[in-house]
Amino acid sequence: MISEFPLFLFTTLAGLAAGAYAASAVFPVGKDAKKAWLFPLVCGILLAVGLVGLPLHLGRPERMLIALTQPGAMIAQEAYWSMGLGVILIIDLVVSKVKGSAPRALHIVGAVAALGLTFVMANAYFMSVGIPAWASWQTFPLFILGNLAMGAALLVLFEAKLAEDGTYLTASAALSALAVVAIALEAVHFAGVGANMVLLVIGAAAVAAAAVLQFMAKSGKVPAATAAKAALACAFVGIALARYGFYAAYAL
Repeated sequence: MISEFPLFLFTTLAGLAAGAYAASAVFPVGKDAKKAWLFPLVCGILLAVGLVGLPLHLGRPERMLIALTQPGAMIAQEAYWSMGLGVILIIDLVVSKVKGSAPRALHIVGAVAALGLTFVMANAYFMSVGIPAWASWQTFPLFILGNLAMGAALLVLFEAKLAEDGTYLTASAALSALAVVAIALEAVHFAGVGANMVLLVIGAAAVAAAAVLQFMAKSGKVPAATAAKAALACAFVGIALARYGFYAAYAL
């Protein structure tokens, strides 16, 4: 297991939650008033489980309290942005449970918080000048597009009609394709600094499969619901593999 596994857990699960909530501002989910609360609940659980990785990364949980007193520290910024998104998710959950749906404005504010968290995740590694594999501009598209690709793919679990929505499928496939390009660019950079890029290549192939499935679903060549769920699995596994390979470079 990689030494940075707690951070891998954080950026993958919290990144999935952030990507999904950001995407939901464009493609609303939970239109069924009886289940509208389910989406913010799942995003909140993913975010909470991912957040466990931050204190685990520091070795002793109490060190997290010290880190939070230093706003300039990247781990503190990740925690603060996560807290902000978490508060919005709780508000969404409560409002959706009570009134059947949350206002669109809340989702837009949440999307801004989600994108802010994703940016901070990437910037934390871009600022790691002692690790050449991380401190490059390729880190930003790797995290931002990766979170959005797997997050957008997750939406079909909460809004089945999206599996047959051509606009959504096109956008989701495009995000998956862009994520493939981002992973490929990172792989080239890894090769240039002597880091192992095998998992990045495998991850890119899995995310490419997600894009193909989404395009096929749009064209009606495969059952929409089945393809959408398979695409989600491919996108998540591919991004997770690429991210695991990214963290493995810490040992260099």
